Amino acid sequence: MNIEKNRSGHDMVFVHGAIASKLASYLNDAVPYVWVLGHMPNRYVQWWETTVPLNHTEHIQARVRLLTYDIQLSTSEFLAHVKAFDDHGFVLVQSHKPMPDTLDLARIAEEQQDKILIQNGAFLRMWLPHAIETASVICYQPGYLATIHG
Repeated sequence: MNIEKNRSGHDMVFVHGAIASKLASYLNDAVPYVWVLGHMPNRYVQWWETTVPLNHTEHIQARVRLLTYDIQLSTSEFLAHVKAFDDHGFVLVQSHKPMPDTLDLARIAEEQQDKILIQNGAFLRMWLPHAIETASVICYQPGYLATIHG
């Protein structure tokens, strides 16, 4: 494994031909939370039938497309369902504490994102544009990536 430094100076590796279950080996079981940003349960742009919430209390069966949401899980819960993410790309943040309700990385300049994530307990960040492509894994704890045999 070739460990590099990202522009903020954090350890980073590239994983070629990546899928979620392959990237799971980079997660630290001792770090309790996983935040998946912008998950699309249907990876295709097409209409499909499902139940969706209209608000906190009301749900409706509807044809939807481009359904996208963030999901925050315990690390163990994510690992129990990791194969369901194998056909998808994703941005994932593993953290020591839950991410705040109002944290929206899309509203933060890219050069500030690592700093903000670290302030909110982030341990690592993964980015996989599409399944079976090259993923980047950035770890905010120096030396951790060197302990992984991926």
